[in-house]
Amino acid sequence: MKVVSLEHVSITSPEDLEEEVVSWYRDCLELQEMEKPEGTRAKGAWFRIGDQQLHVTIDEHNPPKVSHVGLIVDDFGEIVERLRGSGCHIEQAAPTPGRRRFYTRDPAGNRIEIISLDEPVRIVASEQGDTVGVKAEES
Repeated sequence: MKVVSLEHVSITSPEDLEEEVVSWYRDCLELQEMEKPEGTRAKGAWFRIGDQQLHVTIDEHNPPKVSHVGLIVDDFGEIVERLRGSGCHIEQAAPTPGRRRFYTRDPAGNRIEIISLDEPVRIVASEQGDTVGVKAEES
């Protein structure tokens, strides 16, 4: 048995911040909200990010201090401007080779890492069925 993919990440929000948190993901990050399937909780929201999903779940137990979700963006400068324009704090991250990055928090305090890769990477399946990153120019 092996894990073959990440399907979704769930972040939490207290009920009184639900509307503000959902709007933040939809409007600040411009994530595509999707219809939640039957049998799921009525509250919260689901968003599509490529082949993965981000779920906003209502829970009064707010997130730990350093847990976070990392999101790759295609325009680093634009997201910095949009988040600052929305009043979000930009927390500088330690330098990491091959990427620019920073942290911010959604209205419920969930820590979000924003990443821009120096070289575009696409995900492909290997002959063994594993997913691997391949530099765009190698394709």
